[in-house]
This record gives sequence, structure tokens and C-alpha cells, in this order.
Amino acid sequence: VILYSELIFPLNSNDPVLLEIPVIITQGASERIRFPLDDLIYVEACQHRLILHTVQGDFSTRCTFAGLTDVLPQPAVFPQRKGLLINFSHVALVQATGEVLLKNGQTVFCSRRRKRETREAFLAYARTLSRRL
Repeated sequence: VILYSELIFPLNSNDPVLLEIPVIITQGASERIRFPLDDLIYVEACQHRLILHTVQGDFSTRCTFAGLTDVLPQPAVFPQRKGLLINFSHVALVQATGEVLLKNGQTVFCSRRRKRETREAFLAYARTLSRRL
């Protein structure tokens, strides 16, 4: 079994956790890139591919959604539904309507069935952050 993505844990606790993943460069060609996990904003499934929205830009990969969610830490990265995953560190607000307002000004919509669960998970994440400070 080939793992398409893996977390590369830091050697030093002050270093960021890196995500290494193969991204599509051109038709039929891919290249493995590394970026800090904190730079991942959200991931969406689109036509048998995943689009990774990061602070450096958008990348396309053939990794499976399940394969990616298996290696990402919870609850910092929260799967919304099959096809959408949001990094809570980039979320400004989760509204009762299900709109997720990102710190960069974008809006992502979670499913109607998961809006309450998403809001509760984000509040739990925010409480955990406030305890660390």
C-alpha cells in the first residue's frame, strides 16, 4: 500500500509540522511538495482530485480524501463532509447558518447536516487555544 501523503513531524518542538504530498504539475506529471500544515486553509474534492487551498496558492493532487484525513491531526483540521476539510486555525467565525468565514475573507459552506457539529467543534477548538495562551 502506497501512502500518498504523510505528516513529517518536526525534530524540534519549535519547528512546524510539514505536510508532504504529491501535487499535479502538468497532465500526467506530479511532484512532491512540502509545506507547513499551518499553511493549509481548506481542502475540497473536485473531479476525482483534491484541491489544496494554502496560503501559498492552490494545488491539485490525486490523493484520496480518506487518505488525507487519516494523516491530519484532529480537531485542528475538521472534515465537513466527504469532499471538504477545513483547518480551524484559518477560521474567523462559524455562523449558525453553516457559513464558515475564513480569516482571509473567503467563505466556505458546510453541509446543512453538519453545521451544528461544525460550530460546536470550532468552539471546542477555540477553547483549547485560549487555554494554551
